[in-house]
Amino acid sequence: MAPGRTTTSPDPAVELIAGDPVETVRALKRQDGKDIWLMGGAELASSLYAEIDALILKVGPLTIGDGIPLFSRKAAFDPRTWRLGDHTVLGSGAMFLTYTRAATD
Repeated sequence: MAPGRTTTSPDPAVELIAGDPVETVRALKRQDGKDIWLMGGAELASSLYAEIDALILKVGPLTIGDGIPLFSRKAAFDPRTWRLGDHTVLGSGAMFLTYTRAATD
């Protein structure tokens, strides 16, 4: 684990992985079960970029002038095409956009 990161699971149902995230995700994808969710973490998202099949993006009606990128600068240049599969617009103006990776990738 990287410095400053927790090494104790917050819940018995949560397993923390200190090894290679790509190998871990590939092993999970080979198993039966539900989807794998990655929430936040541009560094981790960058290392798993090739394994991501869907993106759910939240757009909020707030600007702060600076923010966290979806993928870190360490992500390889590997353009992908995504197709909007679903969207939800809340009364607050927040939107949830669900994209799936296009079949041509």
